[in-house]
Amino acid sequence: MKKILITIFLLFLSFDLLMSQVIQIKGKVFDINTRQTISYVNIFIKGTPIGTTTDFAGRFFLTIVKPGSEMILVFQHINYDVKEIAIEKIKSSQNYYLQPRVIPLPEIEVEATGEKLEIEKDLPQAVSVIKSSNFEIRGFIDAGDLLRTEQSIQVEEELSGKKTIDLEDVDRFEVIKGSNTALYGAEAFSGVVNIVPKIQRDYKVRFNQRVGTYDSGNWGLHLYHNFRNLHGSYQFRDGSSRRKFADAVDNTQLLENSASHHTANIVYNFSEGPAGIPRNILGAMYVHSNLDYQNHRYNESLANSNRLVGLRYSGDIYKLTNLGLAVSQRWLDESIYLVDSLSNVDRDIENQSLNIHIEKSLSFKGIELLGAYQFEKSQLDFFDIRYYYSNQTTSETEAGIKRKRHGIVSILKFHAPSGSEAVKTVDFDLSYRYDRVEDKIDNLQLISFDPYGVAEKQWKQSTVKFAAYFSGYRQNYAFDIFMNIGSNIKFPSLSQLISYHFYRNIKLDLNPEKNRSVEIGLTLKRDLRQHPIIYGWQYTANYMNNHYGNKFRPSYVFGIPLAFYDTVPDARISGIEMKSSVYLLKKKVTVELGLSRYSITEKSAFPFKSAEKQTFAVKIDHAGYAFQFYWFREGQQVGWIRQFSGPVLEIILPEYSNVDLHLSKTFAFGKLKFFGNISLRNILNDEFELEGLALRDRRYYLTAGVQY
Repeated sequence: MKKILITIFLLFLSFDLLMSQVIQIKGKVFDINTRQTISYVNIFIKGTPIGTTTDFAGRFFLTIVKPGSEMILVFQHINYDVKEIAIEKIKSSQNYYLQPRVIPLPEIEVEATGEKLEIEKDLPQAVSVIKSSNFEIRGFIDAGDLLRTEQSIQVEEELSGKKTIDLEDVDRFEVIKGSNTALYGAEAFSGVVNIVPKIQRDYKVRFNQRVGTYDSGNWGLHLYHNFRNLHGSYQFRDGSSRRKFADAVDNTQLLENSASHHTANIVYNFSEGPAGIPRNILGAMYVHSNLDYQNHRYNESLANSNRLVGLRYSGDIYKLTNLGLAVSQRWLDESIYLVDSLSNVDRDIENQSLNIHIEKSLSFKGIELLGAYQFEKSQLDFFDIRYYYSNQTTSETEAGIKRKRHGIVSILKFHAPSGSEAVKTVDFDLSYRYDRVEDKIDNLQLISFDPYGVAEKQWKQSTVKFAAYFSGYRQNYAFDIFMNIGSNIKFPSLSQLISYHFYRNIKLDLNPEKNRSVEIGLTLKRDLRQHPIIYGWQYTANYMNNHYGNKFRPSYVFGIPLAFYDTVPDARISGIEMKSSVYLLKKKVTVELGLSRYSITEKSAFPFKSAEKQTFAVKIDHAGYAFQFYWFREGQQVGWIRQFSGPVLEIILPEYSNVDLHLSKTFAFGKLKFFGNISLRNILNDEFELEGLALRDRRYYLTAGVQY
């Protein structure tokens, strides 16, 4: 018995001695200014292979055996200064704050940080990456509001009140400006907004409420749960607004819209790559939205129900690596009711489409090759009932269109040696794309007129683009330069094909829109971290020249998001877009100045795009508080609006300037996280009206939320 007690005592003593030589460190890593968590930070013991990486929420856990007082814990991320802390000064659990950089760390691989952009598969071109923190603090809930703050993007959503893309649970926007994309096809003719969703969330339940001008209100509920590598989420958002005409004689003359969105996602990660980044991902998505617009002054309306089911896989299958597969099925039901002085028309549309995208990339000896095949099978059916006031007669039209589209694209990237210490990257890219579209008219039944005026179509088109890209750094400077030249094409969608001016029985034959373009871009950065006030600066400039043939020209129905199309035989736009940013006080303060100027031969071909735009912004991030001052000025804008009397008229919006203010704060209380935002728009209260509707009046929005 005595020997047993001695043995147990020695075991406990050995365990105690062993545990005294093991420490466990856990915590979270934050941006020192914004207090946003930082994902994929490399954390390791200096000079050893011992380390870990923060997860999607900035959390980490590290076990160190036989710690020594001389050990140094290193925090390293491409966009932040390296931070070193002596082990003896570290507590078992605490928060760590990193200082953001102006120039990314050149020795850190982007792939190791989880920040490789999806659009880098395509040709180099002007890209704006807008992180979720940039639009969350403004209380934005749709992409139209967000994108109009860019100096080179002009969004005139006020004409219809249409809301676009839900911003909830979005990680970032990758905005490609221009038409030089090859991978995204004809639908990306004027640019691409690639939305990168959040796969993992740092909450289980999240609720937010937004109220503001025009009796507007939006609320959202978000649920998330994960079981090991399986992630599931569901979001619901519902909102509406009522916008009264300024000259209305009673409360019945107003624009009213409502929207509800359901989104469900399930994602499974089969494996993880470097730094714990998910690889071999299989995901499924379901989206259902209902939109309703009513112009009570003219008794016009649009009701839209949109459903989407998608399945996507990216990763490896046995020995086949770097594969991508996406399949989606979309259903659209739409009811439109329009009125003019001669007649009214009631239209019902059913549109469904199947889309398949397959891609494979290869890499060997400085050469990257990406090949992709895209297939679309869609059908659109519609039914029109028209009533004529003059003779009290009715006409009916029922028809449908079937479409098959095949697209093949290949992109070759050649990484050439630079032969220079300053120039680190020299790339030459060549892309080829071939599209074939077949349209067939189906079930055409006419009583009064032919809705198309065209026969069945077959379109075949090849496009070629060339690009060069150079980047590098030297001391405290970094630069990126690119040049693109090539052609692009846009096929009319099925909805555009039937967007003839049916209130005037005008036939329209839409053929593909073509474009030849040249684009040159420059980004220059300077790090001045030793300066007591100026931390660094960044300057970007892009020149573009686009020559369009058969340019689609939309004209809008006032008050509801509906456009009709005709064409402009020849249209050109060229210009320069510039943006300068100065970072102050260790990047707590950012001052931005943007300028865009264009030469436009036919303004109606680029509706409501002004020939110039200037922006000035001051952004302050400190201890979780965020403040933004945004001033902008836009030149004269020209577009086409359908009048109630019937004809389409040119509308000129005068130049104007205004100011927006945004203030937000996020704070945690136990397991709860609270956030709030105040947004003031058009503070200068421009009294300009169009058709009795104020477009640039003062507005306010309040957003509050909590998550667990």
